[in-house]
Amino acid sequence: MKQVARGPRHAEFSKLTSMKVGGRTRDLYEPESFEELRGLLTSLEEPFILGGGCNTVFPDGDFCRPVIRTKKLGKWELGENGRVYAEAGVGINTIIRKTVNAGLSGLEKLAGIPGTVGGGTAMNAGNGPEACFGKYIRKLHIISPGDGVVEIIEGSEVPWGYRNWNMPGSVVAAIELELEPGDRAELKREMEYYEERKLKTQPLSHASSGCMFKNPGEGPSAGKLIQDCNLKGLSRGGVEVSKLHANFIVNRGRSATSGDVRRLMKEVITQVREQTGYLLETEVVFARDLALA
Repeated sequence: MKQVARGPRHAEFSKLTSMKVGGRTRDLYEPESFEELRGLLTSLEEPFILGGGCNTVFPDGDFCRPVIRTKKLGKWELGENGRVYAEAGVGINTIIRKTVNAGLSGLEKLAGIPGTVGGGTAMNAGNGPEACFGKYIRKLHIISPGDGVVEIIEGSEVPWGYRNWNMPGSVVAAIELELEPGDRAELKREMEYYEERKLKTQPLSHASSGCMFKNPGEGPSAGKLIQDCNLKGLSRGGVEVSKLHANFIVNRGRSATSGDVRRLMKEVITQVREQTGYLLETEVVFARDLALA
């Protein structure tokens, strides 16, 4: 028997996303089980899938598309032989800490990455181009919106890309990891190193959506390009390019809007292209409503 998720409810996107901007939704659904998620995906028209909201910016005003927030899908299990099962709503850092404490290696290099397992899988989150989440995923439990078909696929079948899993027609419901044993003390030291490095180099005390732009395939990083164009501190409305890390746009807490973020993002793209020739591509997802999709 199909389970029906409770909802919908009204919600402000400023309370659902790490950038703390955007309008509101009247149709927020928060499934608490695999079957509830599947039921919503088969009954709602073009739902927007939201995980932890750490790399998503919603438009100002009313958002008409239904929103499915997977953060309450929080079951996880540590099995034998380095196997880990985690539903889409489990925090990435929760899994990192649990596996490090169990003496399992691999994820310690991803320490400090915000968000959930589902979002981290869909964007192939990572610290740099080499340490990416998808590398450690053995199997994915995915659902097709509309028909609700459930598949379990091998991680090796996914066409992983830089900050993208390249499977936009599917929704991550859960993943299975396969990790190797390691020295617990050494793993903990490495995890803490990456956490401390982020604290020193990224504006974690300000609301943001993380890195705004993907690094170019070759050449300087996006942050270096923006810094070299003297754009640190550039502001539009209530947001500005971080003075600590140029690839972050931060909310200054002065009635910032989604429109401010878009305007500043476009200005940075224009300035970098004119001054360096590089065309920056956004890493942050700007949610599109039905009328604009």
